[in-house]
Amino acid sequence: MIEHFRNIFTFIGGVGMFLYGMKIMSDGLQKVAGPKLANVLKVLTANKFTAIIVGALVTVVVHSSAATTVMVVGFVNAGIMKLNDAVGVIMGANIGTTVTAWLVALAELGSVVEIFKPDFFAPIIFGISSLIVVFTKKEKTKTTANIFVGVGLLFIGLTLMSTGVSPYAKSKVFVDAFEVLGKTPILAIIAGMVVTVILSSSTASVSILQTLALAGSVSKSAACFITVGQNVGTCVTTIISSTNSGKNGKRTALLHLLFNVLGGLIFSIVVLVLYPWLKDFLATRITLFEISLFHTGFNLANTLILLPFSNLMVDITKKIIPDGDESEEEFNLSEKTQVILDERILAQPALAISTVRNEIIFYANYTLKNLRRATNLIIGDKNEELIRDVVTHEEQIDKTTNIFVEYLAKINNLSLNEQEHMEVEHLMSICSDIERIGDHAENISENADQMLRYEVVFSDTGKKEMENIVDITLRSVESAITCVQNRSVDAIKNVRDCEAEVDDLEDVYRANHIKRMSSGDCNTMAGIVFLDVIGNLERVTDHANNLADYAEAENSSRVVLNKKY
Repeated sequence: MIEHFRNIFTFIGGVGMFLYGMKIMSDGLQKVAGPKLANVLKVLTANKFTAIIVGALVTVVVHSSAATTVMVVGFVNAGIMKLNDAVGVIMGANIGTTVTAWLVALAELGSVVEIFKPDFFAPIIFGISSLIVVFTKKEKTKTTANIFVGVGLLFIGLTLMSTGVSPYAKSKVFVDAFEVLGKTPILAIIAGMVVTVILSSSTASVSILQTLALAGSVSKSAACFITVGQNVGTCVTTIISSTNSGKNGKRTALLHLLFNVLGGLIFSIVVLVLYPWLKDFLATRITLFEISLFHTGFNLANTLILLPFSNLMVDITKKIIPDGDESEEEFNLSEKTQVILDERILAQPALAISTVRNEIIFYANYTLKNLRRATNLIIGDKNEELIRDVVTHEEQIDKTTNIFVEYLAKINNLSLNEQEHMEVEHLMSICSDIERIGDHAENISENADQMLRYEVVFSDTGKKEMENIVDITLRSVESAITCVQNRSVDAIKNVRDCEAEVDDLEDVYRANHIKRMSSGDCNTMAGIVFLDVIGNLERVTDHANNLADYAEAENSSRVVLNKKY
């Protein structure tokens, strides 16, 4: 009895080591190659064939098709990658995930190549890399060593799994169980799905299957259908990760499921048709190499068969998850931003920062548009509905600001370099300044409400002065947004000029308006509103000037950091 518990504990410990080793290795590889991987995905996925290669290579690097697909869901959701481009990457991810199965298959090699077997080199890899992690002070070296710690743990885990299972190689329970699975494909597929869902990794699930095959317990029929189930089971991670995504994120997850399910159906139909001729062959025991061969062959065949229908699959996902009607007035900025700032992208800090900056540009233009609404109320037509419209949009700006700050705080806790930390801090400040511009737009709408209620009208001179200072202020904010977008030197200069001009005009127009009030050309209420509005506009240009400051600081720091590194 004690021996049985020992074997069970050994097997469970092996599974744990394998999963933890895979996670450490994947995290390390993503940290080292993350930004490069993101750029590769963005540049090379427009062509479906290169997208397949990219998907396979990225999966080999991050060591998980689920991780690659979840990343792709995030990219599509954020608008970084198109849905049609994601098809090839998903297909390539399924091919790339088969590499681990080939590494595990090394355990079946003979003593002539003993040095290549995992249980031979895993301890020394783990030992040396662990010592480096403990004693090195260089962060880059420690990250690289952690990758090899993961590799060592992964293969030690496989050895333990094999040790725990080997005493039951000829056990009647195992033999009978796999005989039932071999004769009942649907049960084998379900078994593969369940184990993969529990482990959240088809790679781990296939490796366990290979460990059992090493013990001589698995038939070809059972192994093939279990592998099909594992391919479908890995989609669950992607589907779960897409629950908080927008429509395109959900479509990407559905695309992954559709691809794997269709592949499984095609294989099952072919086997059922050919079963009378394959019956004896499928009943024989399968080897580790044969599992690896089937795993790779199945995914390659799946890709070749379904690639011509990839656009059709995209259309199917669009019909299942259709676009909604979103007019401008019904558009919800905070919900849109919440969807775009996908936590999956946090695995790539550089990409996450770039995504936030792009969304801040949209958010800034949304705020500028609201400022235009508010100033139009002062110098043009006004009614209660238009005034409420400004307030409603301002509420969206406030909510969106909080979303940005929370997301940027998460980015700031990641492993960032000096330049990235500075960008995150600036983006937080930029959000604050844009939010304050939104507040001033709301203040101006309140001034418009006063004009409406008290029937306030500016004199002709006062109206011309107001139109002039409004025009300069809006140009200032437009240029400030350009500063945030591309750190344009010309835009920075334009913001400075506008801010200085508005400062001077506020003093001049304030004095002029006081004179008009004294001479009776303007009543008291009109005077209060006029002075309040130009005061708000002057503060708007101050916040625009702050945005130019951040752009100028980033330009300077890039020069310094480039010299340093």
